[in-house]
Amino acid sequence: MFRRILVPVDSSEESRTILRWAVGLAKATKSDVTLLSVVDTEDFAIVEAGARGEERPTAPKGVVTKITAQVKAGLEAEADELRKTCVGIDVRVTAGSPAETIVAEATAIGVDLIAMSTRRESALARGILGSVTDRVLHSTSTPLLILQPEDITDEAVGTGFIQHVVVPLDGSTLSETAVAPATVLAQATGAELVFTEVVKLPVYGVDMGGVGYGSVHYAEVLDTKLQEEVAMRYLQGFVEDAETAGLKARAQVRVGNPSIQIVDEAAATEGSVIVMATHGAGGIKRWVVGSVTDKAIRTAHRPVLVIPPAAA
Repeated sequence: MFRRILVPVDSSEESRTILRWAVGLAKATKSDVTLLSVVDTEDFAIVEAGARGEERPTAPKGVVTKITAQVKAGLEAEADELRKTCVGIDVRVTAGSPAETIVAEATAIGVDLIAMSTRRESALARGILGSVTDRVLHSTSTPLLILQPEDITDEAVGTGFIQHVVVPLDGSTLSETAVAPATVLAQATGAELVFTEVVKLPVYGVDMGGVGYGSVHYAEVLDTKLQEEVAMRYLQGFVEDAETAGLKARAQVRVGNPSIQIVDEAAATEGSVIVMATHGAGGIKRWVVGSVTDKAIRTAHRPVLVIPPAAA
């Protein structure tokens, strides 16, 4: 399933950290890697062009061509070093709008995975991702692996750097589309599959007159035993399929807030990766990340592999 991985890189150390991790993944999955650097033409726009009556400033072709050549030379040198790991690496450098170009290149090349870095931001500052990663996430049909550089060390990249693949399921066909890529990842790395379902606590609304739409609280004593048993039986089917395929697997039922419990499950062990599908509600060219996926990406200190609707 993972034959080629696209890794967008820029001059930042964060993208280099992601690159090292992605190369480790490529080696484990016997995949090739395409390094993509996008020269943002807006960075070289001629502001004075507006005075000539142009609707939008344009970058001088000579400057863009020169910068593109310089970037490609540097990236080729880096690729030469990475080829020593016996991973097939090629380089692409192009000019344009970064997010749109990344999505277009992923489609043109036919990659199976895009690996990108992001920064953990406050909810006020967009809350989920860096702007480019955010736009790619909402517009690509290619699975997207999102990593937070500060959570990755060189020691974590190597043999056994993926030890647990957490697969959140909720009984829906959509959530189950994450099982296949998670299984491929586990087969390639020898990781244990952890099929997880979260039983949500009932919520009651209370107002001055009794039950209504006022403030929300949780009942102090709630019996979720039946729901947990149903969830465990559901998950055991996936465990049995994985074990039949010769993989290590277990079922984990948790109770509480789904996003918090998924993140906690991944945080419980080092070397965990979350693989989850997400809903596709949105406009014609954009889809909306489900709230659970949104929070997992924003708060997990672990890589999150998002399977978008079209990929599912």
